[in-house]
Amino acid sequence: SPSASADPRTGSAAKGTLVVSPLYLDLAGGSEGSVDLRAEGGPVTWQAKPQGPIRVHPSSGRLASGQAVTVRLIPTPLPQAQGTASLPSTPPTPVAVDAAIPGNGEVGSPAAARPTLSGTIAGTTAGGQTVVTTPAGTLVLQARTNLPPGTPVQLALDPAAEPSALAASALDILHGRDWPVLKDIMALLAAADPALARQVANTAIPQPNRRLTTNLIFLLSAIRGGDAGGWLGEAAAGTLEGAGRRDLLARLSEDFRAMARQAAEPLPDGWTVFPLPFGEPERPGRLQFYLRSGGDREGDGRGDGRRESRRFLIELELTRLGAMQLDGLVWPGHLDLILRTRDLLPQELKADIGAIFRGSLEAVGFAGTLGFQTGAHAWVTVKRGGGRMSA
Repeated sequence: SPSASADPRTGSAAKGTLVVSPLYLDLAGGSEGSVDLRAEGGPVTWQAKPQGPIRVHPSSGRLASGQAVTVRLIPTPLPQAQGTASLPSTPPTPVAVDAAIPGNGEVGSPAAARPTLSGTIAGTTAGGQTVVTTPAGTLVLQARTNLPPGTPVQLALDPAAEPSALAASALDILHGRDWPVLKDIMALLAAADPALARQVANTAIPQPNRRLTTNLIFLLSAIRGGDAGGWLGEAAAGTLEGAGRRDLLARLSEDFRAMARQAAEPLPDGWTVFPLPFGEPERPGRLQFYLRSGGDREGDGRGDGRRESRRFLIELELTRLGAMQLDGLVWPGHLDLILRTRDLLPQELKADIGAIFRGSLEAVGFAGTLGFQTGAHAWVTVKRGGGRMSA
């Protein structure tokens, strides 16, 4: 629970916060557990108060800023008439951790001081992380629990976070680098039905495999029609509705409509932009796809008037190679491509990419060239509001 106390070195107010992780533990069957406490922003004095048959050790202490302690939670068996021992299965036993900030003489419950968010356990990801559905969106917790799906939970929020941060983020078509509602949808599907999540990823989300072109065409068609449910598929849409999250479908459909409106009104320099999902099923990333009709690359010295040409620019972020741009100029029977990276690519990788490029052109009867550019000075930036495109 944050509060101010004077810093003897500077005389300024120091804010201390007690961070508790995880917020929930399953101690079914008499198993022990532990909770990590950490002080941030200032010193904190804490005390743990179990409200049931649980013993905690240590039960109190003082933490300097940045210091942490692990508190053990040990269930206490209750005697039974048959001579056996067990723990009551319901209701769950709460353990309140109170925090005091030196200098103000007050002790308050962080749960009372911190805003809370109600949610429901939806399941777990393939990596074992807990997925919680809330009115603010679907959350994937770092903590792992054994709570069954459908269990109601209360999440204590960081008091430093602005309330607006809990609201569902809108899709930033021009400058964003993620897709908030799609991440929520895929996290929920992965928790509810991992096989279905993989199916949606393979048949709908563009990935660097042989289905890339097919998935891209399918996605662009769904964007034009604003049909989010048709793009995800009937099974995925039914799973979302069954989980009470029809609002996620509505938000995704609205994203599609916003993208269609943006595509109908190109930027002043003629570029049309499409944000496209890309990558892993549970954590889909995003690439930016820009398209412009006619004309050559600025400053490339060509003036042969290819009126039927189209220039495209793809921006994406790869785990190993980092930020990358694919800058292409295509017209009937020909494709020129420049691959830009921040860092120099190994020569062996360049050779492999070149071989793939030539093989792909030969397969469709095209001719073309492939070039590589490295460094920020070569990067292309499409600016909002009529800014020129530098190359």
